[in-house]
Amino acid sequence: MILGALLVSLLAACTDSVDTPPPPPQFPKWQPKQPRPADRDEPAVDAALAALDFCQLIDLAVYDRRKGGNPRPVTREPKVKRDRKTCTLYRDGYEDIVDVRDVDPGHTAFRNDGAVVDLGGVKGYQVETRHEGVVSGCAITVPVSFRRAIKFELGLQSRSKDCELLRDFTTAGVAKLPRDLVYPPDGQDNERVGTCANWVSNTKGENCDPAVAAQVPTGAELILAAGAADPNVECAVFRDAVKKTFGPEFEPIATPGSCYFVEPRHRLQIEAGATANGGAPGEWHADPNKTYKDHRQTSFSGNPGVTFRSTDDREFSLYVSPLGNLDSRGHVRFRIAPERERGIDDWDRSKTVSAVDVARAHAVMELVMATHFRVAR
Repeated sequence: MILGALLVSLLAACTDSVDTPPPPPQFPKWQPKQPRPADRDEPAVDAALAALDFCQLIDLAVYDRRKGGNPRPVTREPKVKRDRKTCTLYRDGYEDIVDVRDVDPGHTAFRNDGAVVDLGGVKGYQVETRHEGVVSGCAITVPVSFRRAIKFELGLQSRSKDCELLRDFTTAGVAKLPRDLVYPPDGQDNERVGTCANWVSNTKGENCDPAVAAQVPTGAELILAAGAADPNVECAVFRDAVKKTFGPEFEPIATPGSCYFVEPRHRLQIEAGATANGGAPGEWHADPNKTYKDHRQTSFSGNPGVTFRSTDDREFSLYVSPLGNLDSRGHVRFRIAPERERGIDDWDRSKTVSAVDVARAHAVMELVMATHFRVAR
C-alpha cells in the first residue's frame, strides 16, 4: 500500500515536471467607442412615404426630352407590391422604361455597393450592371432613412441602359420630394461612422470605428500584446507603410481583432494585424486542410514568415513571426483582396490579386518589420 502511494506520488511529480505550453494570453475584447448616429423617426418616414404619389416622381418632361422623336404613347401605372408602392412608365402599354419603388433593404448593402452620386443636391447610390463588359442595366437608390429608400431603375425592356438617362429621371423625381425626406450628398444616411462607410461588409457598422492614433510600444512581445488588446495599435503599426506603398486614399478602421485599410472606390481592401492572439505563422504554412495554395516560406528583415493565396486567387496573405520562430504563438499579418468596384455590378468577371499588389504587400511587410520589429529578441 505504501509502495503504491509512493509510485503514484512519483508519477505525479514526473507529470508536473513535463514542460507544458503556457496558456494563451487573455485580453479583454475591444469594442467600438465612438457614438453611433441616430436614425430618423420611423413612423414619420412611413407616413411620408404612404402619402407619396410615386407616379409623380416619373417626370414626363424628361421623357419628352429624351425620347428621340419616338411618337408612341406612354403611361404611368401605379401598383402596390408586398405593401410597397411602385410606379412604372410604360410605352405602348408593355415596354417598361423606368420603374420607381419604395424599398426596404433591411441592411446597408446598397450604400456599400453603390457609387455616391449628386442628384441636384440630393444623395443617391448608383449601380451600373454589366454583363461580359457590356452595360445591361442601371439603378439609383435614394435613401430616406437608415432603413428605407426610393429606388429608380431602368426597365427590363427599355432599349436604353444609359445611367445618364436614369440620372435625368432621378434628379427630376427627387426634386419633388420634401427636403427633410432626402439627404444632402455628404449626409449621414446610415449607421456607419466616418470611413467605416468604405468597409466592404454587410454589417451595419456597429463593430467598426475609424482608427485613432495609438502608441506602438517597443519590443515584439509588447507590440503583439498591445495589438491583441486594441486594434488601433495594429492600425498604427501599419499606417505609414500602407499609405506610402498603396496610397493616401487608404484609411484605417478598427474592428474587434483586426485593422482594415479601406478606400472609397472599393477596388482593394486590406486587413492587417499584429497580435498575440491567433495561431503561429507555421500553422498557415502547414495548412493541413489545404485551404490555401502557393505556400512559400520567406523572411522579412530577418523575421521568418510565410505567404500563400486563396484557392480562387482572390486573396493574398503574409504571416510573419517577430519572435524568430514560425511555431511561436502570435504573428504579424497582412492580407489583400480585390473587390467589386463601387457602382459597377460586373458579376461575371472574377477579381484576382494582381502581381503589382502582391509586390506592394511584400514591400509593406518589409517596411513594417524593419520599422517596428528590428529590436534584438
